[in-house]
Amino acid sequence: MERTVNKPIAGTFGWLNAGATRTELPDAEEKIRRLVLEDGEDKVIVYEDEAAAGEFDILLGENSTLSLIQIRREGSDRAEQLDIRVRCMKNAHFHWFRLHFGGGRTYDNCSVQLTGDGSTFTADMGYRLKDDDIYDVNCEAVHEGKGSQSAIRAYGSLADRAGKLLRGTIDFRTGCSGAEGNETEDVLLIDDTVNSRSVPMILCAEEDVVGNHGATIGRPDENMLFYMETRGLSPEKIYEMMSQAKMDVVIRKLPDERLRAELGTSEDGYGNGLE
Repeated sequence: MERTVNKPIAGTFGWLNAGATRTELPDAEEKIRRLVLEDGEDKVIVYEDEAAAGEFDILLGENSTLSLIQIRREGSDRAEQLDIRVRCMKNAHFHWFRLHFGGGRTYDNCSVQLTGDGSTFTADMGYRLKDDDIYDVNCEAVHEGKGSQSAIRAYGSLADRAGKLLRGTIDFRTGCSGAEGNETEDVLLIDDTVNSRSVPMILCAEEDVVGNHGATIGRPDENMLFYMETRGLSPEKIYEMMSQAKMDVVIRKLPDERLRAELGTSEDGYGNGLE
């Protein structure tokens, strides 16, 4: 079934080809996971593989905190769609962890309304793509409350013919004085045949706000590659280590000790629990 997914808040230049995506997705049961956190409640929730797909509708009460961890492991070529919509009340905090270890086509939409004063949203995304993997993301922070804060951060690597499109939008609405939003991305391009697109956007209808965005995108340093090869490492192992290092930036932040140990780099610096 063909669907339109990941439509950003505002349109972009047509030549970017970064508006909503029209794509074929398998029919899925129309099921919305609804979650409400009471005032002051603190939760960590983990969804993995197929359970990490679908539609989520979340409301966070005052002073509540939700860490939502969603993982797609390597080994499946299926297409998946994820749609998260969150509303944060006063001093509520939503932290989204997204780990994508490759496989198939993945379409993620995460839209967060920072309605309450002092509410915060942090997105930490890590991806490792290869072969013909496609990762299409739309991440939005809508600032409405005074002093609200957001940080959209992505770390990833692409190899072979993989493609990635990351749209990150920070939207400062009227009345959100004192708000601050930041977008950063760190991308490693292993092969010349990959396709990496980043579309950061800051919308502003309020004067007293701070918005920043930046990206580091490029090939591995040739001098570093040469040095590591002289130490007996093959190019394949070097690229594996570099790719895992990008994922480790996010993995180390996970509020789940089991997942940190399972997914992170082992003590000798090689591999992880997925191998």
